[in-house]
Amino acid sequence: MTNNPYFTVFTPAYNRAATLPRVFEALKNQTFGSFEWIVVDDGSSDNTSEVLDSFCAENPGFPVRCYSQENHGKHIATNFAVSQAKGRFFITLDSDDSCVPEALEVFKSEWEKVPEALKPSLKGISCRTCNEQGKLNGNPLPKPYLDTNDLDLRFKYKIEGELWGMTKLEILKSHPYPDVEGLHFYPENILWNNIGREYNTRFIDRALRLYINDQENAVTNGSNTAFKETIYMRRHFINECWDYFRYDRRFFIKQIIGLSRDGSLCNMSFGEIMAVPDSFGKKLLTLLTYPAGKIISKR
Repeated sequence: MTNNPYFTVFTPAYNRAATLPRVFEALKNQTFGSFEWIVVDDGSSDNTSEVLDSFCAENPGFPVRCYSQENHGKHIATNFAVSQAKGRFFITLDSDDSCVPEALEVFKSEWEKVPEALKPSLKGISCRTCNEQGKLNGNPLPKPYLDTNDLDLRFKYKIEGELWGMTKLEILKSHPYPDVEGLHFYPENILWNNIGREYNTRFIDRALRLYINDQENAVTNGSNTAFKETIYMRRHFINECWDYFRYDRRFFIKQIIGLSRDGSLCNMSFGEIMAVPDSFGKKLLTLLTYPAGKIISKR
C-alpha cells in the first residue's frame, strides 16, 4: 500500500455501532485494494468509538483513520474528511449502507475508459443503487452511460433514484459545504447541483451500492430544524435552478408551496417567506400559493 491511495472512502457515523461492521466487511471484501478508510464519529453517544477501535486493531490490509468531533452534522464531518484525505478520488459510503465487492474496481475501470481529453470536464463516475434483492432504485438510464450533470440527469433525462459515486478530491477541496449556524444538515443535492454547473459526471447504469432496510437504519426527524434544512433546499431550486422550470413545472411549483409550508413551521413571518424568492414572478407565485402552504403546515 502506497502513501497515495487511489480512493479515499469516507464514512460519517452518528450512533451507528450496530451498522458500521457491515460497512467494514464490505470494504474488506473489495477486489481493488488501493484505498484508505476515513471515519468521522459525529459525537456518538453509543459505543461507536469502541467499534472503530476494534476495526483499527484488526489491521484489515488498508489504512483506517478514525476521528471524532462534536455533533455538528454530516456536512461538517465531510469537510474535515476531505481536508485529511490522501486519495485521488473521494467516495462517501454511509454508515448504514453497503456496496458490492467489485465497487471500487468498477469505478476505476470506468474512469480509465474515459478519453483523456474528456477527463478534465468530468468530476468523476456515479452509479446506481439497489436494495439487497438487486432492485434498482429509480428508473434506468436510456443507455449504458451518460456524460451530463446532476440537474440535466434529473430534469432533462427524468432519471429518479439516489446515485453513488466517486469525485475528484481537488474538486471537493474547492467546493466545501458551507457552515450555516443553526443548520445541522446541509442538503447534499445543493452541493452536487452547484458542482454540476462546472463539471459533468459520467453516470453508469450499474448498481454498486446497496440499501439495507433494517431497524438500525430507521431515522425519523420531524423537528423544526429539519424543516429549516428543507427551506435551504427549496431556496436553492427556486433561486438557482429556475432555468429548469420548463422541464418540470409541477416540481418547482411544489417548491414554492413547500417554502410557505416549511417557513410557517419554522415560525417565519409572511414577509420573511416573501423575501426568499429573487424575482417578481416567483414572489407572485409565492403570494398566490401561500394559503395552500399555510393550510398544509397546519396538517
